Amino acid sequence: MFFFKRFVLSSIIRYYTLNIFTIAGMAELVDARDSKSRGGDTLSVRVRLSVPKNNDKGSAMETADCIFCKIIARQLPVEIVAKNDEVLVIKDIAPKAPVHYLIIPKKHITGISSLEQADIPIVGEMLLMVKKLAKGLSGSQAFRLIVNDGPDAGQSVFHLHFHFLSGKKMLDF
Repeated sequence: MFFFKRFVLSSIIRYYTLNIFTIAGMAELVDARDSKSRGGDTLSVRVRLSVPKNNDKGSAMETADCIFCKIIARQLPVEIVAKNDEVLVIKDIAPKAPVHYLIIPKKHITGISSLEQADIPIVGEMLLMVKKLAKGLSGSQAFRLIVNDGPDAGQSVFHLHFHFLSGKKMLDF
């Protein structure tokens, strides 16, 4: 009887996990299984982030669900490094170097491939912010700037942003 209840519960969790993520358009279910067959008692669910279906820049649906838009609107707490009228710089929550900042435009732009002519001043402000950050580094002012565009390139938040990394030698590329 315990196995049956557990199986039913696992099935319900799988169903709702799949539907919550896919209805929201945020992710798709990759794998869901329980570990009973391996002697465990946990349910493992893996999801893959999805590319936003609506590519209209700044649409209400995109900006309402965008984590960076929520950060810019001060709905989520972050450590702000620098800001100006067009750009916000925050510390990355999963740093890949001793200095790892995210340079984010305040305007919602999905990525480099969705830039328009009117966005050139914003990207210019982002690059000037890079220069300002580099000048503020102690020791070597060397840095690496990374932009991912699209899920196959590693973009996981579909709001344009630069990764600014420094503080260690990064000779591997």
